[in-house]
Amino acid sequence: MKSKSFLLVKAVISFVIAFFMLFFARTFLNWFLKADIPAAAQLGPYSGLGDLIRLGFGYFGAMLVGVGIICYFASNATASVLRKKVILSLAIADTLGLVLALVAQFSGKFSGLGWILVLLWLVLALFLFYFFRTEKTD
Repeated sequence: MKSKSFLLVKAVISFVIAFFMLFFARTFLNWFLKADIPAAAQLGPYSGLGDLIRLGFGYFGAMLVGVGIICYFASNATASVLRKKVILSLAIADTLGLVLALVAQFSGKFSGLGWILVLLWLVLALFLFYFFRTEKTD
C-alpha cells in the first residue's frame, strides 16, 4: 500500500467516525461505555452533562472532518517535505489517540468494543510512522 492510498483510507475512516460523532453522539458513546457506567440519559441530577458530552463529541467530530479533508488533499499532493510533515503530524496525533484509548480501556471505562478503538489508533499510527520513514520527497 502506498501512502496515497493509506491517506485516502484514513480520510474515509475520519469522515465515517465524524458522522457518528456529529449526528449520533449518544449512541456512539453507549457502544463503547461499560454497561455499569450511566449513559447521558441516566445521569439524573447531572442530566445537563449529556448536552456537554454531545457538544464535546461534536467538536471532536468537527476536528475529524478537518483531519479527513487534510488527508484527502495530502493524498492528492505530490511527494514533498510538506506532505511528509503532514504524515508525521497525523502519526503523532494518532499516537496520542492510542494512549488515550488505552487509558480508557485499562481504567475500565470502555467495554470490550473499546479494543476496536485501541486497534484502530494503533494501526493508523504504525502505518503513518512507516510512511513517514519511507516517504520519498522531491
